[in-house]
Amino acid sequence: MKAVFVLSLFLFVAALAADTSDQEDDFKCKVGVYYQENKCNTCWCETYGLACHMMACKSHEDPKLVNCEKGTTWKEDCEQCWCTVGGTICTTNCGKVREMHRN
Repeated sequence: MKAVFVLSLFLFVAALAADTSDQEDDFKCKVGVYYQENKCNTCWCETYGLACHMMACKSHEDPKLVNCEKGTTWKEDCEQCWCTVGGTICTTNCGKVREMHRN
């Protein structure tokens, strides 16, 4: 049953990511920077865009995270956050590029 929930959540998030034709996000990730999606999944920026782990988390049900006003940005301490089609995305490590990605 848990596997069905995780698969359903994955497909839901994938569908949200694929159907952005009507809703354009202002969020553009920076290669080498790590992010956190909805205060749960770890994400990182590759040349093709943002890639995230897809864990099922309680925070995916938090209306403050998933129903935020699309296109808004804010700071949480040193982290920059964006409200996107899929919910919230915030930098980690104060938005610094990880050593393995520096040129």
